Amino acid sequence: MKKFIFLTVALIAFVIFVVIKAMAGPGNIDKVESVDGTLLSNKCSIEPPRIEAMSTSKLSEVRALGDLDRKCGSETASTLMIFTIIPKDSIVAKKMAVEMAESLREYENVGISPLVVVEPDSDWGLIDFSEFNSGFYDNWIDDYFQELSALGINDQMLGTWVPFPEANLPYWNHQNTNPQEFSSAVNRYLSIYKRNFPDAKASILLNSATYPTDDYNWSEGEYVSLEPYVSGIDKDLIDSFGIQGFPWMPEASVKADPLFDPIEFMQIRLAKEAADILGIKKIWINTGTFAAKYAQEEDKKVIVPASIRKRILDDILIEANRLKNQGYEVSVNIFAEDKTQSAEATDWSYWGSEFTNNPGHEVALLDFLKTANSQEISVSLFLN
Repeated sequence: MKKFIFLTVALIAFVIFVVIKAMAGPGNIDKVESVDGTLLSNKCSIEPPRIEAMSTSKLSEVRALGDLDRKCGSETASTLMIFTIIPKDSIVAKKMAVEMAESLREYENVGISPLVVVEPDSDWGLIDFSEFNSGFYDNWIDDYFQELSALGINDQMLGTWVPFPEANLPYWNHQNTNPQEFSSAVNRYLSIYKRNFPDAKASILLNSATYPTDDYNWSEGEYVSLEPYVSGIDKDLIDSFGIQGFPWMPEASVKADPLFDPIEFMQIRLAKEAADILGIKKIWINTGTFAAKYAQEEDKKVIVPASIRKRILDDILIEANRLKNQGYEVSVNIFAEDKTQSAEATDWSYWGSEFTNNPGHEVALLDFLKTANSQEISVSLFLN
């Protein structure tokens, strides 16, 4: 998942579709969207907001969560997704540990549990899966966790760690490898993690669509069983399973159907199958909606009204409840950052950006948080 890039999957028809090309800036949004202020009928939860504690935080994501609490008039989420990489030597391992420890203490102070995504990346570039499985990084990872322990970090403060995310996508440095190498890498990393923090939580995250590792054109993705990726994972190391799926739409000049239906882009049946293989009952869904895409190029740029974003969020909860009703403990992570200035050129945020001036975007997220809380679906967020 490199946090800067979200991925194109198959094209699926969606019966109700509204897309407006951005020709004159955000003013167009106000002209075409009506804001239904009654969407948010009450607070997002019964817990009080944490505005004062979060407003002075050194961490931008904590301040953003405090801002969201303020907007909702209550606590909105108690988990934040963050990212880290793999140390390339002992010196880097200890430096990374000091920085992570500072963040973890900050989260504990304001009652946040982190969801830590460990990307197969390092200061010297993407990590080769085969090299990782040779044990090349083992001592440095061990140094990292030992330093965290020495700095006073305990199992609970770590939250949940997710190594080697989305290994069924052709982004990472794993060309010509097989799913079993993913399982081996996860087992290796989490064995070191658990050796230092036996009671800490761990998870894995796979994309709903699987691509060949050498599919550089991103053209051969399929919704197929994730069994090859999970069957070799040590069940004693894993507490939950995560599946990732995001909506998509074509450029403004391209005539193609958008992918807005969570039934298609989330594929919860694959998550259920994977969780059953692992013998676990906790499933989390990594997803989101966007206000704008291809934002850096006028001839390609498209925007999505708040009403459509709300509909997608509502449908995400329907799918989450389908899993919950089958006996699973379900949570949803919402990616909510403005990435229009990155290579991704997509605005996943709900307030404070060029394309979210209409408060309908903000209301859509707040209503989602309120509804999820009432349905006992936990929500985590990626903010920045």
